[in-house]
Amino acid sequence: MAMTYDEIGDEFERWNSEGELRGTFLIDIGAKINKQKDDKGKHVLSRIEDKVVQDIDGSEGTGTWSSMEAIRLHVPAPTLTDAHYVRVESAFRKERKRVKATFGGHFPEDKWTGATEGKEQLLEDLRKAVYAAFLVAFVQGINIIDQADQENKWRIDFSEVIQIWRNGCIIRADYISDMLEEIFTKSSEADRDLMHRPRIAEELKSNFPSLKKIVMKGVESNAIIPSLSASLEYLKYSVNTILPTQFYEAQLDYFGKHMFDLKSEPAGEPVTGKHHFEWKPA
Repeated sequence: MAMTYDEIGDEFERWNSEGELRGTFLIDIGAKINKQKDDKGKHVLSRIEDKVVQDIDGSEGTGTWSSMEAIRLHVPAPTLTDAHYVRVESAFRKERKRVKATFGGHFPEDKWTGATEGKEQLLEDLRKAVYAAFLVAFVQGINIIDQADQENKWRIDFSEVIQIWRNGCIIRADYISDMLEEIFTKSSEADRDLMHRPRIAEELKSNFPSLKKIVMKGVESNAIIPSLSASLEYLKYSVNTILPTQFYEAQLDYFGKHMFDLKSEPAGEPVTGKHHFEWKPA
């Protein structure tokens, strides 16, 4: 959108001061990072290489652990895992340069050329989209912890977890923490999947249009938005009961006799189906 580092910093400050992204640590330090200048008056961010190596050198492992646990526990967490994948890819800059040369260049990003009014609306949609992705990331993270809790019988009190995250954690997000603390404090339900809570559903539904607009704009302009696009897809398939996976299931039964369930039967647990079809003549 042809914004300067200072303008981006100002926008992040606005996001962090009010609304759904209020008191969000990563937005807060994002504002500071964008505005920080060195002793020569140059923005520090402009000199930093696009290379995250901490996953590779082992000095930072939360992304790896989260992805491993999500896969091991069969918990869909694409917002978290896609963020991790792009970090891992970024570490191999030398390899990316070779691939770029092979392709004859990268896919160029289109710059914003619209009117000021349109830019303001786009920024507001972006704010809402980022909030939706943050909230989805919390949902996925809590689902991972909940599955591990059930497996290990830790009896985790999620209201206490939210307090820990609120007090000095890099995922601190005051607005989201207020909402989640109220949910976990007032409810005694054993089911802790936040996607079953009307308040969370309403928050995600109301911000879904902005998330969709931003992902569409990102696709059109070749912007790199892995977690935003993954969050959109997660919402689409998590609330849908007519997925294209019926075709996957048919293929699995075709080549491996893996069995399937029928639409006419009640929705059941994720266990092997009771039916098989002989797709090929004997």
